[in-house]
Amino acid sequence: GNTIMKDSVWLDDVAETCTITLNVLQKKAEQRGKLSHADQTMTDLCLGYLYLLSICDKNLLFEDDSILGLTEIIKQKTTIH
Repeated sequence: GNTIMKDSVWLDDVAETCTITLNVLQKKAEQRGKLSHADQTMTDLCLGYLYLLSICDKNLLFEDDSILGLTEIIKQKTTIH
């Protein structure tokens, strides 16, 4: 229903924030020659988010009317470790 639309829009907004953040951090790295630990962590988080979002998108998880499918997949993946 309607809530899923809002979720998708919100996810896209976060993705945009990640992309901008990655660009800023990349410029910073180029200027300083390296990233601080915090910046590296932020880079990993942003890349990870964008990667997961693209996988979810490819698997059409957002076509479903519930995010339940997503949490189930996350549960399956995390219990493997």
